[in-house]
Formats: sequence, C-alpha cells, structure tokens
Amino acid sequence: MKAHNLCEEIALGSWSREHIAEYVDATFAPNDFPVELTSLIHEKTEGHPLFAANFLQYLSERGDLSKTNNRWSLVRPLAEMDLEAPESVRGMISKKIDALDAEERRALQYASVEGTEFHSTVTAKLLGVDEIDLEERLAEIAKTHRLIEILGEEELPDGALITRYRFSHALYQNFLYGDLVNKRRIVLHQQAGEQLLKHFGKRAPHIATQLAIHFERGRDFPRAVEYLTHAGDNAAKLYGYAEAEKHYTEALRLVEKLSDSQTEQLCALYQKRGTVNHALSNFSQAANDFTKMLGQAQAIGSLELQSAALNSLTMSLFFSHRLDETLMRATEALEVAERAGNEKLRTDTMLMIGLKHLCYGELKEAKVILDDVVATARRLNYKPGLVGGVTWRSCLHFFQSEYELAVEKAKEGLRLASELRDGFLLLTAMFFLGLSQGNQGKMSAALATLQDALEKARRNGDLFWHPRFPNCIGWIYRELHDFEAARKFNEEGVDVARLHHVLEAEANSLINRGIDCTHAGRRECTDSAFAEVNEIFARDAWFRWRYNIRLQAATAGHHLRHGELDKAEEYIVRLEEAAREHEVHKYIAAANQLMAELLITKGDLAGAEQSFNSALAELKEYPAPLVAWKVHAGMSRLRSRSNDTAGAEEHSARALEIINSIAANVTDEKLRNNFVSAARAGIAT
Repeated sequence: MKAHNLCEEIALGSWSREHIAEYVDATFAPNDFPVELTSLIHEKTEGHPLFAANFLQYLSERGDLSKTNNRWSLVRPLAEMDLEAPESVRGMISKKIDALDAEERRALQYASVEGTEFHSTVTAKLLGVDEIDLEERLAEIAKTHRLIEILGEEELPDGALITRYRFSHALYQNFLYGDLVNKRRIVLHQQAGEQLLKHFGKRAPHIATQLAIHFERGRDFPRAVEYLTHAGDNAAKLYGYAEAEKHYTEALRLVEKLSDSQTEQLCALYQKRGTVNHALSNFSQAANDFTKMLGQAQAIGSLELQSAALNSLTMSLFFSHRLDETLMRATEALEVAERAGNEKLRTDTMLMIGLKHLCYGELKEAKVILDDVVATARRLNYKPGLVGGVTWRSCLHFFQSEYELAVEKAKEGLRLASELRDGFLLLTAMFFLGLSQGNQGKMSAALATLQDALEKARRNGDLFWHPRFPNCIGWIYRELHDFEAARKFNEEGVDVARLHHVLEAEANSLINRGIDCTHAGRRECTDSAFAEVNEIFARDAWFRWRYNIRLQAATAGHHLRHGELDKAEEYIVRLEEAAREHEVHKYIAAANQLMAELLITKGDLAGAEQSFNSALAELKEYPAPLVAWKVHAGMSRLRSRSNDTAGAEEHSARALEIINSIAANVTDEKLRNNFVSAARAGIAT
C-alpha cells in the first residue's frame, strides 16, 4: 500500500508516564489502581505504545486486573505479581529478530553485552571485525529493521572516535542477550571490560558501574570489586546513598570469592558501607558494619583503623539511642585514640563525648568539649572534625537562644558538609540554620532553608532528619498565623515520624499538634497529644530535656487558655526552672510572659509588670523577635488597663516595629498581610 501511495506511516513516539496514565484511565474506567502501576508499565515497556497496550491487555486477561461493582481494581499487590513481558510481546520481538540474517543477528547479540546502549569499537572488538564494516552493517539494520537507533559520534578519552547506538527497546536487548550461551557471555563481558578500560584509561572510575558489571559477569572478581567500590564512591558523592549501599554490598559479597586474604579491603568496604548506612539513617546496620570494620582493624593490628571504627561505631550507636553502649564505646575509642597518638582521631572521639553531654542536657560540659573540638580541628586543618564541631556547636548556640552565632556556625557547617559530600551533616546544619533564621524573624529565609532540606532528605533517602522538617515548617506557619498550613505540616510530621519510628520527632510533632488543638479549642485533642508525648518521654531519654521544655511551655499555655490558673502556674514554674537550668533564654522570657498573663488574670498588675520586665530584660541580651513582639503587646495592654496611655502607646509602637520587621522578611504577600493583620489585632486584644 505504501509503495502505491495508498497509505502513510505514522511513527508513534514513546509514551510518557502521563500518556500511559491517560490510556489506563480511558481503558479501565473507573479504577482505583495505585499510581505505581503506571510507573511500572512505563519502566517495563519504556513507553513503547504497542508494548504498553499489550502489557495491560495481558494483565487483564491473566486476571490481575478485575472489575468488581463496575470498578477496576488490582487483584493482589504489585509486589506479588509476576510482571514478565507477555507472550504476545515476546512473540512480536522474536518475529522481528528472526527477520535478521545470521551476521546481523550475531552483531546485535554481541552488542547486547554492553546493555541497551553500545559502542561501535567495543562491538567490533567482540566480533573481531573491521569497525567501518560494522558501522555500515549497523546503519542498514537501523534503517531496515528499526531494532537499533544511531545516537551519534563521540570522542573517548583515548582519542578514539566511535559511534554510539541504542536498542530501540530494552526488550530487544534482553531477548538477544538471553540467546547467548553462558560461557560466551563470560568471555564477551571480559573483553568488553578490557576494551572500555583501554578507551578510558585513568578516567575509568567515571564508568565504574559499567566496568563492575562487565568484570563481575566476566568472573574477574578482583577488578569487579575495584570498580564496584568506585561505583559506590561515585554514588555517595552525589548523595545516592541507597545506590552506593548496593554497590558496596555486592563488593563485599564478591570479596568472599577471592582466594587471598583481603582483610584491609574488607575493612575499607565495611567503613564505606557503614558510612552510607549512617547517612540513610540505617543506624543499626551502620553499627554492625563498623563492628565488622573494628574486627578487621584488630586483625591487621592498626590502632588508627581501630580508632576510626570505634568513633564511627559510637556515632551510630548514639543515633540508635543506645546510650549505654555509646558511653562504653566512646571510652574505648578515647583510650585507643590516645594509644595511637593521633590527634585527629582523638578530636572525633571528643566530638562524640560532647554530643553525649548535649543529649543529656549537660550543656556546660558540652560547650567546653565542642569549643575544644572546633579549636583543635581548625589548628589541625582537619575538616571532617571541623564540620562536626561547628555543626553541633550551632545546635548548642540554637538551644541557648544565641541565634546569630547559631546561624554563623550552621552556615560554616553547611559549606564544609557540602565540600566533603557529607549528606547527614548537611541536613543537620540546614536544620539548625532554618530554626535559627526563624527565631531571628527571617521567616521566608527559614522556610526556604527548611523546605530545601526537606526535599534533600526525601531525595537522599534520609530517615532521621526527614521526619523533623515538617513540624519545623509547621512552626513557621503557626508563627505567621497560617494555622491550616501549620496543622498540615504538623500532621505530616506525626505520620512520617511514626512511619520511620523516630520517637523524638514524633514527640515534637505531637507537641505541635497539642498547640494547634489548643488554638482550635479542642481540649480532648490537646490532652491526648500531650499524654502521648509523656508516654514517649517515659520510654526514651534522647534529648528529652529539650523537648520537655517545649512541652512545659505548651501545657502551661493550654491550662492558661482554659482558665486553670493553678495548673498553669505549676507548669510555668517548671518551665522557668528547666529553661534557667539549661540557659535556654527564649523560654526564660516565654515563662515570664506566661506568668505575666496569669498574674493579669489574677488581678496582680504589679506582679505582671515585673514579669513582663523580666522577659524584656532577657530578650534585650538574647533577641528573639517572635517572643518580643508578644511581650510588648502584653505590656501595652497592661499599661492601657492601668490607664498609662503613654506607656501603652510606647509598647504598642515597639510591638508594631518588631511585627513590621518580621513582615519585611516575608516574601509571600498573602502570608505577610495575614500575619500583620493578626499580630496587630493581638496588640489590641
């Protein structure tokens, strides 16, 4: 028909996931299929329209898609379904490949060893033919059979000019590769790896994943381990920790196949895998890896490697909330570091001991140790020690309401973590930077930092910091009086924390839920949230002192709102005692503000003024605009009640000045106007 101009061929392009979703919804309407079904079909068919349509028809005919009560559903979860290509698709592929002559088929079979994409020089080497002859043959195959596509020419690091090709569909490559006998595959993979090494030379680590596959399948296990390790390193540098973990795990499996003793190699691999497991928040697995690293280091007799293993093991135990083991291992690590005489390793150990003090609320001890860690790391120009030191020193500055210093240290930590590709400390620095910016009244900057960090945590597969960011973002929205957005992020924080079993993040989100419920007048909801927090505190001591201060403040505000003055006073007193013990100046001011509001309710105006003045004195030395404007607003109302018009106007003007300063740092116009309107109304209440 085409020869006689009776038809015109329309070549269909590949479908995107959205195209497949539209096709699924049009063909199986209505349905409650999971969104993963569309992604899976796209992955299996690469968007090939005919294959995608056949795949769905196959699933329907096999009974995996069922219509019940006029609605299509999956009969069983996707994970339990065998999703090999249907016979109809395999038949079509077989017919296309059967149309090739023997030499064409052999050329594509050998090319399939490289994967869905292949190089002319490598394939020519495998076939033992002239490269120009091969390129001419491949051009004819591409034109006549459309099994491959020509991607273009490329110059490789050794100067070779090659042509790159791609199989039109991965299923073609799979079919051809499957037809090779196993021993032929082994030989071809070995030859392909050698040819690629020749082309890339010193730049071979850039294609480490390809080389690792070739050498593993070619049964050259020493080089497979070498390039699997490079592949893991490459992925870790891009924060692809899950991918890196898989490469290191495969390398460890292959090391067992090597005949010679590989103690040093095992030690290095356990260290690398432990590091990425820590970054993935797989702290128990990381602890196991570092324990194995320690065993290998002891077998070698290296005190430095033992010290490094103990430092990393201690850190993973700490973040696993295994505090007794942390202390034991930290003591052991310090002893080994002293024996090794390595000041850098001793710095790492002291950082861990400083963190232990920080966790237990022993802040004076933590401050001395962390300051010493930072000073020593600077003197030694030891960046791995410095990034941990300044990042956790930022944390302590934040805890004690020294927000300007916290921002300074967090930014330094962020820069160093980015330079060292340390994703865990990168998120740690962003956490304290965002919270400190928020407490400075730089609300949009804080939102940008925290939302960027949340996206990075999701993308990097982090399970430790990810649950913490939603409730922090919710706090920013609450301070700006967008209570619906605050509630949304707080509930996300609860859900994610529970999903990943992060108790302290769950407790913090539940405190925020209680505050939200108090604001909405839902007393039972608040009581329930705070009861859950106390239950978590009873089970876990990890940074409990810090979260308990927030709980005391929230509970005091809850009782005060409901007019339960005796209970409110009890919690205010507890709050101030805890805040003073740990020098948390923002909450010292907040306690005095709450006490002033309580005394006003009791009619003790003189006592209330004294409490307001105490709050202002604290805030003068340790500025916290989000608390300050509320204190000035309260003082204005108090002076107005005492018929001190001038005093009321003075404090009202000061409150408005701070409100406007905060508003000037909110870029979203709607959010800014909402905050200014609500805050100004708060002055007059």
